[in-house]
Amino acid sequence: MQDRALERRWKRAVPMLLLVLALLCVGGRLTADEAKEHFDKAVALYKQNKLNEAQSEFALARKAKPNEPTILFWIGFIDLQQQKYADALEPLEQGVKLKPDSAEGHLNLGNAYDGLKRYPDAIKEFETVSHLQPGNADAYYDLGSIYSKLKRYPDAVAAYRRAVALNPNDPYIQNDLGFALQATNDVVAAEDAYEKATKLQPDNATFWLNLGLAARSVARNAQSAPDEPPSPEAQAAWKKAGFALSRAVQLSPNNYAIREAYGETLFDVGHNDDASDQFEKAAQLDPKQFNPLYNLGLAQARMGHQAKAADAFRRALALQPDSREALSGLGTAQFQQGDYEGAAKTFTQLTKLAPDDATAWIDLGSSLQHQGDSVGAVSAMEEALKHVGKGPRTVAVRRALAASYLNKGDADSLKRAEETYLQVLQDVPEDPDALNGLGLIAQKRGKTEDAIGYFKRAIAVNSRFADAINNLAVAYEAKGDTDLAIKTYRRALQVDPKNAQAKKNLARFDKATNNTKPSSP
Repeated sequence: MQDRALERRWKRAVPMLLLVLALLCVGGRLTADEAKEHFDKAVALYKQNKLNEAQSEFALARKAKPNEPTILFWIGFIDLQQQKYADALEPLEQGVKLKPDSAEGHLNLGNAYDGLKRYPDAIKEFETVSHLQPGNADAYYDLGSIYSKLKRYPDAVAAYRRAVALNPNDPYIQNDLGFALQATNDVVAAEDAYEKATKLQPDNATFWLNLGLAARSVARNAQSAPDEPPSPEAQAAWKKAGFALSRAVQLSPNNYAIREAYGETLFDVGHNDDASDQFEKAAQLDPKQFNPLYNLGLAQARMGHQAKAADAFRRALALQPDSREALSGLGTAQFQQGDYEGAAKTFTQLTKLAPDDATAWIDLGSSLQHQGDSVGAVSAMEEALKHVGKGPRTVAVRRALAASYLNKGDADSLKRAEETYLQVLQDVPEDPDALNGLGLIAQKRGKTEDAIGYFKRAIAVNSRFADAINNLAVAYEAKGDTDLAIKTYRRALQVDPKNAQAKKNLARFDKATNNTKPSSP
């Protein structure tokens, strides 16, 4: 913002030359002629962008007329353009002492203080300009810039609004007003300011980027819940965000930040394939960036492309090996692919980085259980229970721990499974998973009637609990009630046509091979 303000301001410096010429004619003839000669050379060199040579000529002009404010202001201005803020101070301070009513001098002295991070001094200079020239939009713009740097955003908004009122057709003022408004969480007004900036300068990719980000914030605020359809207001904001960011990409296709922002917005609205394309391009533009690769993994996982997701997460982890989010994403992708051994290794690494993360321990336990390591699964779930705290998640962890005990299968583990399921029922008295688990334990102990009672209770709570319906059929079969068992197996398949256990058990009857023992999950 600083360089832009200086450029706009000093486009008005050229008319000052007429005043300078008049001032240089005052005093001794020789001195005035020398000063004018060096001054003219300096201006010509400045117009050729030869700043160092111009500065040398201005220095000679100053030597000829050391107390000429305009020469001092030019010397300070060129130092500002070269970001030599400390060098600019002396001539600018001297200039405003000699000509205290110079708005230009105070304005550039304020910029020198700004460059040196002497913000209170800068504010005083810009306020002086606003008193000398109440209609000077630059003074209020620069005040807004300082207030933004100090994070005094309400003050910045007030200053920028004054600047906009004085110069409504300056796109940069509109853009920076948008930034200050967004920092005060007034994203609707920020969106309006950014939109005005894009209309005033439609080929500026940054303005379109800012408009897109503000519109996205409006959309997110208008969205009541992620899993609910967007409101008309949210839909309009998402549409505007997508258009603005696509326009920014068109204007600046090699800008990493714009590609990343566009990808995130596409991901938010569920355009996962297009989002993946943007994330991949962003990663190519800046291979050292973690975010696009991590987001690419999320998008691929959401589309069910678990192998591609795992590859993206691995690429992200190559940049940030200790990223918990990327490790979790990789482990989940491996689990979804059936690579339980790989998932267990990944989640083990995650538990080392985050030993208090109950979710990591749960995921590790599930991976080990699917891998066939019941002992390891029990150990992981017990560790998860230590860190889960209180609330609904405690119930979920207890369910998973009880299932691990049940799968382990020995007498002591069955006892622990029973105790843990009963603890679940203390929190959720008719929890169908706990009831189903207790039914399986009773069945393993040969208590068929008790098992039937538990399975019926579980189904009464959840009539579409296919596993519990299958287990009830197994209990009927064990009891010798074949017709009821077949009827119940069919009911399980009606609820879940893909239920493997019910298919397998019913197939035995269809083939009249009743010598095979019924199976339970």
